[in-house]
Parts: sequence; C-alpha cells; structure tokens
Amino acid sequence: MMEGVELQIRAQQPLLNTSSTYPLSHDRRLQSGDQFRESKEQLEATLAAIDRFYASPEAGPHDGPPNCQRCSKKRHDVARAFYDYYVSDDPRAWYADHVQYKQEMQRRFENPDDFSLDDTHSFFQSVLREHLKQDLCTVLPTDSANITAFKYKTSDFFNEGRSTEEILDAYLGYASSIAPTPQAAAFNAALQDSTTKEERAQSYIDYYCASSWSDPPAVKAIKAKHARMFEALVPHDQVLASWRKDAQESQTSKVAELQGKLSDIKMAQSAYLKNKKRKAEKDQRMVDREPIPRIELCALRECPIKINLVTEEVIECAICEWMDRKGGERGRAVYCSLEHANEDFEEHDRHVHRCMADKCIYYPKLGPSGNSTTSLCVCQCCLEEDVVSVFCSRECYEENFPEHQEEAFHRRGNHNHYAELEYFRPAEDMQIIS
Repeated sequence: MMEGVELQIRAQQPLLNTSSTYPLSHDRRLQSGDQFRESKEQLEATLAAIDRFYASPEAGPHDGPPNCQRCSKKRHDVARAFYDYYVSDDPRAWYADHVQYKQEMQRRFENPDDFSLDDTHSFFQSVLREHLKQDLCTVLPTDSANITAFKYKTSDFFNEGRSTEEILDAYLGYASSIAPTPQAAAFNAALQDSTTKEERAQSYIDYYCASSWSDPPAVKAIKAKHARMFEALVPHDQVLASWRKDAQESQTSKVAELQGKLSDIKMAQSAYLKNKKRKAEKDQRMVDREPIPRIELCALRECPIKINLVTEEVIECAICEWMDRKGGERGRAVYCSLEHANEDFEEHDRHVHRCMADKCIYYPKLGPSGNSTTSLCVCQCCLEEDVVSVFCSRECYEENFPEHQEEAFHRRGNHNHYAELEYFRPAEDMQIIS
C-alpha cells in the first residue's frame, strides 16, 4: 500500500502547532529524534512479529473472501501497530503538544473505511514536513543576515515542493560551510552520527571542555566543572545555561566565544534530522504486507516452468535463500520439482556456493570435509555496507583475512574492518530435504 507514497508530500492545509515554540531547542530536537528512531524500531519489530505469526500455523486457515477472519485480524493488528507509531503518548515525540494532529489521527483510525493507511501515512508525512519547515525556517532576532537569508531560501524550497532529502542535504551543507574550525565541523559530524546520551556527552566534553595551554586557572575550573556535568548526563541546554552564568560572573570576554559556539550548534543540529528522515522513508515500504505475486523461472537451465513464490510451495536452495536474505545479488534459486533440484545440485553447488577467497585453503574442494554448509559463513563487517562476502569456513577466512581487509579498504576506504563471522542458518520455516 505504501509504494506510491513519497517523502516530498506537501501539506495543502497544514495543521498549525501553536503550542510549540520554534525553532526547537537543542535538547528538544535530540529528544524528538531519539523518540522517532525508537518508535520506528518498535514499529518494525511489531510488523515483523505480525508477519511471523500470520505465516505460522497458529494463525489458522483462511476463511476465504469476503469475510476472512484471519485477514481481518491481521489488518487490525497492522493498523494497531501504526496507531501506536503515529499517536504515541511519549512526551518526547515531535507531535507531543500537537493537539489537532492527535485529534485528526484519532478520527482517521476510528473511521478505517474512510481512510486507508496510505491516506493516514500521507497525512502524517505532510504534518511532519510542516513541523520541519517551522523548525528549520523560523528566524530568530539573534540570527545573522546570512543565516536569515538561508532560512528564507530553505522556506522557499519547502514551498516549491522539493523533497525533504534535498532540503536537509542543503541545510546540512550550509551548516558544514559555516563551521568556524575543523574541530567544529568534526563536532557537527559526531552529533549527526550519535544515538545515545553517552555518545553526545563525550562529544560535548571534547568540544566545549578541551583544555588549552593558554587557559587561565578560572577557565580551567569552569571547563572541569561542566565536563563533570556532561559526564553526569545533565542536558546540554542546562549545562550551557550554567556555563553562561559562570562565564558572566568570572570573565566577560569568554561569553562572546561561547555565544559563537552556541550559534554554530543551533545550525548543526539540523544534521540530526537526517537520521529521522532516513527512518521515516522506511515507512513507505512497511504498511501492508499482503502477498504480491512474484514469478521466477526454474533454476535448471532450459527449463521453461515458472514458479509463483507467494502462492506455491517453493523448492529452493537453502544457501541461496540465506545469502539473498543477507543482501546478496545473485537472488534465490527455485525449482519446479525435486527431480530438477537434484539434477542441478552438483553444478549449482560448484558454481554458486564457491568460497570468495582468492586463495581458498580447500580448493578445489568447496570446503572442509563433511557437511560444508555447517562451516559456510559471511563477514559481518561487510554486511554493514550491504556487501555479502562468503567464505567456506572460519579457517579459510582467517587465512585470507589480510587480503580481504585490503580489498574492503579499497572498496570502502580506511575503516575498522573487524574479524567477525555469521554462519549459515536456513530460514526457520524451511524444511531441509537434502
């Protein structure tokens, strides 16, 4: 149901949230971002649990149209999952004070015959977009002429209907361009990538509280005091308020320096919105998981028979199905009959399941003696970049790790390519025949 819903939906008549003050504070943005991510993860977990249940015998048989109780119950469970996502009681939610939004969502879910989940998701996206516009584009009296001009330009982007991704990219690019030092740019990037209070506290300490040889004793004392506050996970805005007070009392000249850093961080926090945007995009693919016909040809060469992967009992290669789940590019290997699967087994196994190591220690064999599938594994670090690197065994992986690491550096750049494996495991609902 979600395929046609795009992120750049514009609100025709936005519901104004008059109870919120824009732009949001640094801490309020972080709170809403954390809640957005956590609620999205909870939605994904709930939808996955629903899919697993209705794919199991426990869900019972279909009664058939038009009044199938099983299908009706599944739709109800999916709708409930999205209701909890769209109308959370969490005070951190970006819509926590948006009474009109909550009332409209309540009305839509109370009238499911009038509003599809697609309609409701479109409404959700339009109000979220208006929220982002007000947060990013509200001009403050303290904004410089350049920042004010950029906020007006960003507002025009929203009015022109440009995609949220394009707008946020432009906003992030500007935040990076005004960073006064490389340290400030690194601080902005660290905040964009952070997901926990502990990570942010360390970034605050590194940026605000780093000692300098030129610091007088009073400044060193102030930095040490507020570093301890950050370590205790006191909210950023509260720590900065304390810092401003201490700075005003101890050394007026340091106040201007801190004000500059505060201006930088206000622009930099828009980077955190990009993480919220990435999570929101996944909504489009997760509303209705009703079966969609998917046709594949029998994997045996020259066999013309087509198999419907959704409605028919599928005979397929368990290893290929596993690699497909991990993000492999070869796809699944399905067969129209056991006879064709057995006929194709040796050639398929030899060409498709071969270890990727250039110097496989078991070559020309496919792997160690015995059942080679028990030792088949993939590099977990590569999975993080959606690359499936298959090895016949841990021993072969360890022997070839230096070359594999060098190849990963060439593909992805210098990074911490750790040595950790995930072993082959067939799907839980798959019956292994041979």
